[in-house]
Amino acid sequence: MAGHGASLLLLLGLMPALLLAVRINSKGREVLYLAKGDSVKLGCPYVLEPEDNGPQGVGIEWIQITPERPGPENVFLSYHDHHVNYGSGSGLQDRVAFVQNDPSQYDASIRLADLQVSDTGTYQCRVKKNTVAVHEVIVTVQEKPATPQCWTEGEVIEGSSILLRCYSRGGTSPLAYQWAKLADGYGGGRLPSGTIQGRAPGDLLIRSLSEVHAGIYQCRVTNRVGYSVCQLNLSLVPSCAPAAGGRQAGIIVGSILGSLLLLSLLGLLIWALICRYRRKECQRACSDCRSSTGGTMTRTCNVCAHHSYSPHGISYMQCQHGDGDERAAALMCNEGIRHQVACPAL
Repeated sequence: MAGHGASLLLLLGLMPALLLAVRINSKGREVLYLAKGDSVKLGCPYVLEPEDNGPQGVGIEWIQITPERPGPENVFLSYHDHHVNYGSGSGLQDRVAFVQNDPSQYDASIRLADLQVSDTGTYQCRVKKNTVAVHEVIVTVQEKPATPQCWTEGEVIEGSSILLRCYSRGGTSPLAYQWAKLADGYGGGRLPSGTIQGRAPGDLLIRSLSEVHAGIYQCRVTNRVGYSVCQLNLSLVPSCAPAAGGRQAGIIVGSILGSLLLLSLLGLLIWALICRYRRKECQRACSDCRSSTGGTMTRTCNVCAHHSYSPHGISYMQCQHGDGDERAAALMCNEGIRHQVACPAL
């Protein structure tokens, strides 16, 4: 019995040393999803047990653990003997600080500013006294969805079908797209009947357009860390009225056809005047040729009097007479057919 009593007294004497000297007041491991560029507070409040009355000061370390940087532990911020020390090589030195000016006053929380995707990792807070208390925060930094673009495909005419499209060119996947019809431009509302999800995630198909579909539509793109929106105004055109683009195209086509017709008529007029002038010149030249030779041509008299233009079936002839050698060659045009006939004697 004496031996058992001595053992019990020894155990009671050692119990204060076995008690946890430091305890962190946090709920286990935290998991945070944060947006690039944001700031965050990583909490690490702690208490000292009454049994810890030793002269040793409190030591605090913050460690970053990332898969991209295996190797020795990266202590990027620490506190010991009333001094704050910043580590190197993590890229956090200029963006991290203790929340309290004196971390020994039961709060080892820190604040990270201007978060980057490369800051993703596990952050471990260690508070040392006679023992060590550890708290972990898993941080995932993602990019918010970039501002999307909204547009329509198809004619916005009553009774037709139209496709509302929405697409974001940036942001960490997965991205979720959601369309809503705004009520008087304020807040979200239900989609009217006749709207269904399109093939692409950001597509909304509206069938049998009517006045109930007119209004402002908003596309919202979200992921774990944020959202972005775009809007478009859907204004219907009555089915009996042509669209503005169709009217403009009709005006352009009509102008082009009118110009071509005017140019064609002008060309025909000029051609008729030229033919008339050449016919008169031909008749005058033939008359001068006959009168100058007195029936006997001692010089060549070449007269061109044949024209393809014959509005009334009138035939024109070409006659050539040389010195002592009469050559006859004539072309007569009737109803578009050329015939060779004898040239009359001079």
